[in-house]
Amino acid sequence: MKAMDRRDEIVSILEEAPAPIKATELASKFAVSRQIIVGDIALLRARNIEIIATNQGYLLASAMKAAASGRYRGKLACLHSAEQAEEELQIIVDAGGAIEDVEVEHPIYGVLKASLQINTDDDIQEFVQQMTQHEGEMLSTLTNGIHIHTITTPSIKEFEQIKASLEAAGILLSEN
Repeated sequence: MKAMDRRDEIVSILEEAPAPIKATELASKFAVSRQIIVGDIALLRARNIEIIATNQGYLLASAMKAAASGRYRGKLACLHSAEQAEEELQIIVDAGGAIEDVEVEHPIYGVLKASLQINTDDDIQEFVQQMTQHEGEMLSTLTNGIHIHTITTPSIKEFEQIKASLEAAGILLSEN
C-alpha cells in the first residue's frame, strides 16, 4: 500500500471509530512501525485534518465535538499538587463530567493545551497508570499547579456541583 493510500485509510478508520485508536493498533493493521503512523498523523494534520492525540489514542476533532453536543461545556481554573490530580479527576467524573483537556499559560509559548478525553473511572486509572509508568510530569508543574480544564456535563447543574466539590476539596483556584 502506498503511503498516501494508508493516510487516506487512517482518516476513514478514525471517521468510523467509536473510540480513540492507538498508534500501535494502526501500525499493526498496516504492518508498519508506530513511528510511521506518528509521521502519517503529522502529515494529515498538515493537510488541515483535525486529529486529536489523547492518552487513549487518536480521534478526529469532529468526533469529539459530536460527542459533546447537547452537553453543558465550561472551564474551571484549578490549583493543586500532582498528588491531588487523581482526586480532581474523580470528583469531576463522579458528578457526570467529562474532562476534555488541560491547559496552562507558559511564559514563552503562551497557552499549552493537551487533550485528555477522560470520561470514566477506567480512563482515570489509565491516565494515572500512564503518568506513573512514563514518569511524566503534569503540565501544571510548569505553572506551580495552576491549570484550566474544559469539562462537559449533562447540564449546568452538574457543572456547578463539580465546581463546589472542587472548592470544598481545596482544588478550585480561588477568585479571592
